[in-house]
Amino acid sequence: MKILVTNDDGILSPVLTTLADALHKEHEVLVAAPSLDQSGMSQAFTHGHAKRIVYRGDDTSPYPKFQVVGTPCDCVKFAVAHLFKHLQIDLILSGINLGENAGMSAIYSGTVAAAREGAMWGIPSLAVSVWHNAPDHLDYAVNWLIRLLREPSVLPMRPGGLWNINFPPCNPDRITGVEITSMSTVMFKDSYEVLQSEHGITEHRLVGYKPEERFVPGTDDYALARNRISITPLQISQSDSGESRRLAGLQSHWDSL
Repeated sequence: MKILVTNDDGILSPVLTTLADALHKEHEVLVAAPSLDQSGMSQAFTHGHAKRIVYRGDDTSPYPKFQVVGTPCDCVKFAVAHLFKHLQIDLILSGINLGENAGMSAIYSGTVAAAREGAMWGIPSLAVSVWHNAPDHLDYAVNWLIRLLREPSVLPMRPGGLWNINFPPCNPDRITGVEITSMSTVMFKDSYEVLQSEHGITEHRLVGYKPEERFVPGTDDYALARNRISITPLQISQSDSGESRRLAGLQSHWDSL
């Protein structure tokens, strides 16, 4: 397969290189990743008359590898529409992100947004995240992905398919299996920590956590808390079909306004 690899941690992330090198042994790999860390940028992208995309290739790489001065979405958009427009990309793999991107984290995540951008172009896309930056966790995730891509009964996904895959915080030998989940909607309990800069300026740093007691069975947060790999199929449309049906039943009210 032709696989476009990207991330939101940046082109210098050793995890990006580890994953791309491993995939390169069995697939045709293309890389386009941000020049700097773009974590939490969600679906932001560069546009407007006065704004520009700048990129640079890596001539030392055994596969096409480009760093893009922009967001994760910029990387995918620029790769599909310009860098590799002459190629038929079969799969976009965003990650492996260091830190979970389950539940509400997926809304903020640049990793998930890059995969979502791929899905918007009709390309099957995976966002992949691990909870801890530890060699055994990363090796397990990479090897698991290699095995997944060898499964003809699972892949290829439908055009525009989007999966958010998260590995639990436990050691790999304690993982209890894989669970197909829905996206949790448990919101963070956020607060801001007050800090003083070296120049005496008061600054505020966001800290937060998800209250585990609110996790619902069948969701990604719940599965991860129970040491299971979570695969959450997502969709591009944010339409609320239930509310749409309710409002459609009030047509006479809308016509009278």
